[in-house]
Amino acid sequence: MIGAALLVHKMQTYIPATIENTFPSGVREKADSIKKKEDTYVENRNRYYSAQRSATFTTQFVIIGFAIFYFAKFPLDGFPEYILITYGCMQYALGVYIGRKLFYIAQMLNAIKDIEVDGTLFKQDKLAGVLTYVNTISTMTIVVVYMHVASYYKAPFIFDSLAKESIKVALLLPAIIATPVVVLFNFYPRYVFKEMYLRSIAIEIESLKKRYNDNELSPFERMSYIVEHDRLLKDELKHRLRLTLSDLPIGITIFVAVIALLK
Repeated sequence: MIGAALLVHKMQTYIPATIENTFPSGVREKADSIKKKEDTYVENRNRYYSAQRSATFTTQFVIIGFAIFYFAKFPLDGFPEYILITYGCMQYALGVYIGRKLFYIAQMLNAIKDIEVDGTLFKQDKLAGVLTYVNTISTMTIVVVYMHVASYYKAPFIFDSLAKESIKVALLLPAIIATPVVVLFNFYPRYVFKEMYLRSIAIEIESLKKRYNDNELSPFERMSYIVEHDRLLKDELKHRLRLTLSDLPIGITIFVAVIALLK
C-alpha cells in the first residue's frame, strides 16, 4: 500500500497535465462556464490536489481503523500492540488516499466530457496515457487490498471485547469499499474517452467529405471511401478501448478473494 500511495503522489500531476496539454485553457474555461461551479474541471482539479481535504478524509478512516483493530485486539500488549495498530491504521489511510485520487480523476474527466474536440484528438490518441495510468493504479490497489484483507482477516486476533468475533466482519471493510471504487473508476475513463473520440471521428469524417468533394470522384466512390474510413476509425476505437484480459482482475479478483476468505 505504501508503494502504491507513493506512486500516486509522485505521479499526481500527470492526469491534469495531460488534460491541460491536450485542451487549450480557453476551451477548458468555456466548458467550465456552462457547468455548476462544483462540477468544473478547475474546481475538481483543486480538490484533487488539496492536502487538507486528503488529510480530513483519511483521518476519518484512521479513526475507523483504530476502532476495528482496538476491539479485535492483537495478541500483544503495550508498545508492540500500538505499533501494529498504527501500521494497520496507516494502511487504511493510504488506501483511502488512493481511492480519493481515483475519484477526483473521474470527476475531472467527467467535467471535460462535453468539451470541444478536434479531428486530431483521436488520430493522435492524446489521452491514451490516462487509461494506462488509471489501470496501473487500479491493479496495484487490488493487489494490496487483497493482501491487507487476507492477512488481517486470518490473523490471530483475540476478539475478547464485547463485540467478540462479530468485529471480524469489519476487517473486510477495505475490500467492501475498494470494490465499487476501483471497478467504477477504472472503467469510467473508457466511457468518457469513447464519447470524446466519437466526436473527434465525426469531425474527421466531415473533413474527409470536404476533401473528397474537391476530387474528381463519382458520388458513389466518395460515399464508399467515407463509409469505409468511418468504419476503420470506429474499429480502431473499439480496439483501443476494448477490455482485455489484463483488465479482468480489476473486476473479479477482489470479489473472488473476499469469497475465499469467508469460506
